[in-house]
Amino acid sequence: MAVTITSVCSGLDLERFVSFPWEIYRFNPIWVPSLRADDRALLSVTVHPFWQSARRRLFLASSHGTVLGRIAAIIDDKYNSYAGERCGAFGFFECVDDGAVANALFHAAATWLRSEGMEYMRGPVNPSTNYTCGLLVDGFEERPALMMPWNPPYYTRLFAGFRLHKDQDLFAYRLSSRTLSERPPSYSLKDLLGGTPFTYRTADRARLDEDIACMLGLYRESWARNWYFSPLSNAEEAYLVRELRSIVDTRFFVLFFHGEEAAGGMVALPDFTPLLRKSNGRLSWRTPWHYWQTRQEAKKAYRIILFGIREKFRLLGLPHLLFSYMLGEARKNPSLEWIEGSWVLEENHSICDLIEDFSGEIAMRYRIFRRELV
Repeated sequence: MAVTITSVCSGLDLERFVSFPWEIYRFNPIWVPSLRADDRALLSVTVHPFWQSARRRLFLASSHGTVLGRIAAIIDDKYNSYAGERCGAFGFFECVDDGAVANALFHAAATWLRSEGMEYMRGPVNPSTNYTCGLLVDGFEERPALMMPWNPPYYTRLFAGFRLHKDQDLFAYRLSSRTLSERPPSYSLKDLLGGTPFTYRTADRARLDEDIACMLGLYRESWARNWYFSPLSNAEEAYLVRELRSIVDTRFFVLFFHGEEAAGGMVALPDFTPLLRKSNGRLSWRTPWHYWQTRQEAKKAYRIILFGIREKFRLLGLPHLLFSYMLGEARKNPSLEWIEGSWVLEENHSICDLIEDFSGEIAMRYRIFRRELV
């Protein structure tokens, strides 16, 4: 089969790029479709603020006019400046089960990244670790949490076929309702707070934008030294505030303070994947009805999506307090099935140990791959 690789150069090409996942997953009951409008915005260099300090080249693989795969080659100049590296990235990878097609896509991405002076490539990131990232390599039978990817098992073979090798694994930990009920807390949060200098409050609807911005500041400081961390720009933070505002459940958004200073925080989002499945990638006049149908189902699972502690407070028991609060709220929810903490770097042993101390178990394992370009 002759495979043709073309760059995305038009609006029609971009639509084919955005729409292609439905060809792979059309009849898959586990996959969660994203909103096509959101994907178009994320990939648009004139719309999404990520591209103010990044570059990308999108490629389609086709044969006789039929699209067989897609990939994005990405250069995050902000990350490279921050880390002092010449790292290229690839993401938004989707492909039929054909090694020749996958190799052609990977080769196109690698060739462009090399031509731009990059020394190695990492991925998948869509388009950085601040967004969806990682290839699912274990836990294919589990349904993914909100804004976590899912891919067919054969993708690992396609990655290996291009000699991409493991760089880092990302864990998705889950605590089930059964685990939470079988392991009641030894002390109430009030008792735990008694010997600490901290106070806490949940997010305030009246100043939610301010609270989200505060949480993003904690996230930025807490993750600053982590592997492959790329700081969000001010414009990206503002964009994320707008996205989170409408889906935050303030009961699961907590901030801890040391005096007047924000010391740490955690945000868990309801599982809106049932709504996304109903919408099947498109917002329409039916969307409010779909929301009404799935609103209770969304409360059956939560994903801890943001977690951050100022460095000077890390050794004062604050991580334990944050998890104690979040799991205490989870216990109050009679319909809850599980709460997920994702993702966690495999090398972040302190957080892995903490979650496992609360009886969390790895439900899904994602992987970031790497290949040298020089």
